[in-house]
Amino acid sequence: MNSKKIIALTAALLPVIFATGNLWAQELKFDGYLNSGIGVVANDNKDNDPYIKAFGTDSESNGFRFRLNGSYTNEAKNAGVKFRLQGQRRIDQSGYLSMPYLYGWMNFLENKITLTGGLVDDGTWTSADWWWNDDAGEGLGLLLKAEPIKGLNLGVGAYTISQQSGGSNNALLFTPITEDTPGGAWTAKNPRLPNFGELMLNAEDVKYTFNAAYTMPDAFRLGFIFRTKNRAGWASGRLDATGARVSNDDYTYAGREESMFLQTELRILAVKNLTAVVVGTFDKLEKFDKRGNIMFSETFSYKMDNLNVGLNAVQFLYNRTNTTDDKIDMNPGLLFNPWVSYTIDKIIPRLDLVYFMGGQSKMASKTNPQWERRGFANLAKEKGANDDYSVFSVRPSVKINLDSKTFLEIGDMINYDMAKKDGAYKDSSSTTKKSLLTNVFYVDMKFSF
Repeated sequence: MNSKKIIALTAALLPVIFATGNLWAQELKFDGYLNSGIGVVANDNKDNDPYIKAFGTDSESNGFRFRLNGSYTNEAKNAGVKFRLQGQRRIDQSGYLSMPYLYGWMNFLENKITLTGGLVDDGTWTSADWWWNDDAGEGLGLLLKAEPIKGLNLGVGAYTISQQSGGSNNALLFTPITEDTPGGAWTAKNPRLPNFGELMLNAEDVKYTFNAAYTMPDAFRLGFIFRTKNRAGWASGRLDATGARVSNDDYTYAGREESMFLQTELRILAVKNLTAVVVGTFDKLEKFDKRGNIMFSETFSYKMDNLNVGLNAVQFLYNRTNTTDDKIDMNPGLLFNPWVSYTIDKIIPRLDLVYFMGGQSKMASKTNPQWERRGFANLAKEKGANDDYSVFSVRPSVKINLDSKTFLEIGDMINYDMAKKDGAYKDSSSTTKKSLLTNVFYVDMKFSF
């Protein structure tokens, strides 16, 4: 390359170099991680052969999880943009990368008021417990936050479409149910990415969230979240033969984050080295007496030098009625997870035990077996139906920290699933088999940057 071409190329790049330098001066930041691993799976079902599956244990993701987070803050520190590119689990629905959030924010009145707009995912009110670790959800819309006094965070949000679950790569998806011919049958189509022009909701169908949390330093944090019933999940958008959306008085609000929902949380901050979090959720409040779900989650741990001990506990309660609206007595679900770990330089051995009455391991699933840290699912069953499920699980593991951002974990998850129902885990050797023993030896890697 001759000198004239070098000079010309340098001149062309100078504006880009200066613009990039200016952006960095105004705090353009990136971070993220990659998590994946592999497991060897076997069980005592005579019809199943051992198999190998790629799975990210830490991120609870089939295959892998990749996240790239970006944030930009202006020079005055009163406005900015945040976004995430993500690939995980179901790239068949969203492609290799989805965008779980992309929003801008503006601060007013010395940062006492913040207006956020776009595809919002704000973690201000996310719970800190082991099991739920979530909030009421956001989506495409606006969030107004205020901190009138130090430690008090208030928020009101309005959203027209919600991000789908992690199993759908947190993508925006629309699942139309169309009328084949005028007055004819209705058919559910495959989920697809939305055309934002068709996302028009009546005011009463928008997802509204109301959030509040108060933190008294070195004492406690108390939080509340309420979500209205809505149709922003777009999991059952009914379109007539002309393509217009129609109303449905029997709408079940079964889409992603469409039910009326209340969440409460208490964190104890007064004791050094103690983690103590209690969360309660009350779901499907629109018909709570008929199909309501209650969940309580408690997370406790205490650190003594290199020794960590903890207990995670979860309770599931259900309201159900039969076809004549008579109350059905349901078995509760009770999960207990005591654990202990010990840090030896960069090596952390750990032992987890789980007993879950009213649930089963996800390794007992025939369609999507998983062994993440919360690898259990509750099952709502009627009392006296002789259809109870339970599981006992043991997981020894060791984590090797190469540095503060990179680790390797080797573990073995052993589950013994049990049921009262004859044939619950039947195979060709026994049609009355009521138990299933599964074992997963896995290796998990996480690279953060």
